[in-house]
This record gives sequence, C-alpha cells and structure tokens, in this order.
Amino acid sequence: MVGVRRLGPIAVLTVLALALAGCGLKPEPMGAGAAFPSRAVDAAGTAVSLSAAPDRIVSLDPGASAVLRSIGLEAALVEATPANAADLAADPATDLVVVPLVLGPEAGGRIDAAAAAPVYRYGAAPLATAPTAISQLGLAVGRGPEAAVIARSVADGLAALAERLASEPPVRTLVEGPAATAFGPGTPIGQAVAAAGGENVFPADARWTPEEVAGLDVRAWVAADPGGSTYATLQGIVELAAVPAIRDGRVTDVPRDGYPVDGQLPRALQDLADRLRAP
Repeated sequence: MVGVRRLGPIAVLTVLALALAGCGLKPEPMGAGAAFPSRAVDAAGTAVSLSAAPDRIVSLDPGASAVLRSIGLEAALVEATPANAADLAADPATDLVVVPLVLGPEAGGRIDAAAAAPVYRYGAAPLATAPTAISQLGLAVGRGPEAAVIARSVADGLAALAERLASEPPVRTLVEGPAATAFGPGTPIGQAVAAAGGENVFPADARWTPEEVAGLDVRAWVAADPGGSTYATLQGIVELAAVPAIRDGRVTDVPRDGYPVDGQLPRALQDLADRLRAP
C-alpha cells in the first residue's frame, strides 16, 4: 500500500490547484487525431510511449478500464484479474498493460516479468491528482482530447467538494478492516475518507480494541468492504455503545481498495462526505 500523508480540506484545495496546473488539460479540439509515438507519464513517474494506436490493452485497474471505455477504446480493452493478468500481459498481441498503482510487489513483479508490452501504473495518491491520472492515461493511448474532457469534469467535481470541505470541520473517523484492525490514512480507503473530509483517528494501520476506541471520540465509522463489521455487530459490543458514531448510527461501508479513479470519482466522494456527516 502507498504511504501518503493525510491532507486536510485546505491542503486538498492546494494540491488540486497544483494538479490542475500540471495535468495536461489543453483546449485541444475533439477528433484532432492522435500523434504517435505517444508520450505520457504514469502515476509512478515512469515515462510510457506507444509507437502506434493500441489494438489490445490489458487492464487490471477498474478506474482505468472505465476511462478507456469512455474515451472509445472498449473494443481494445481486455479486463484482467490478479489470477490471469500475467498470462494476458505475456501475449505478444498486447500493446499496453495497465495495473493499479497500489498493486502489491509480488503480483507487480510477475506482471513486469511477463509483459510483452509497456506496463502503465495507474492511480491517484492523493485523490486530488485524479485529473492528472486520467489526462495522462489518455495521452498514453492517443486519446488526449477525449480524456481531457473527463479530467476537466473530475477536476470541477473535486474542486466543488474541496470548497465545501474548507468550510466544514473534519469528521473524526475510524476506518475498520478485518479482524479488529484499523486502516491508516495512507491506504486507498484511508485516502478516500480523507478526501471526503474524514480525520482518521489512527495515524497508521493498527489493531484496535473496544476499550481504546471508546476514548477516541469517533464521530463516523467506515467499515471496509469486504472485511469490516456491520452496524448490528458494532451495536452489540457494550464498550462501543456510547461511541458517537455507533450511538448515532453513523456507520457506512466503503470499498476496501477505495473508489475507482474515473469520471464518477467526485460523485462517490461527495456521497461519502454526506454519509460521514449524516444525522
């Protein structure tokens, strides 16, 4: 998992401004034609270039897959799973392999070793850099203008959310994983909570006990899906009955890997911000 310092609402605004300045959102006409070799920089900072328009893109990242479909490359897209990604990447017909930025080193190493094409790492950490990630992926596959439209929409949505959060206090939040563990703010789910204005009560991944949590003034409880507890389960723990998040029913679930970095990201984060503050 990628370790990233948690950003408060004001810092999110600053990062967002920097992201917009460097995400390559130029007023290019739609259908202007792609120039190859393409030139882009992935989320890991690696330059990626294709010599011609891709006919086969193997993607292990759901956000990247959604963006590729949206910019007209559905026919070239082959969606992979951790179980078959290395085999698909090894196919000589593959022109590009897209993997999540947070892919574990073991799985990532297998794909890197097998890939017959460039490997592109996709993601946004922090999530305010999502417009850059979308824009750069479009440039990599020769669909820069089309991706710029999505990136601009995402940038506008994130800016609106950041503006809202700048006037609201952060919500003290526990991000719960499986087996009484808590996720820190550097994890994908922790980044989603931070981007929605949640203040993670644990500074790093840790185990928690009901007695410890009772003294942390937890105002919202995020249960990782899969792995976190249900509201009914939490209600049944006597030591947690007085915790504001449990007392007020402010328990919600979020995908364990966070939200896909695609055109729907701002809406997902805005919905999470509402749920963290729900009466």
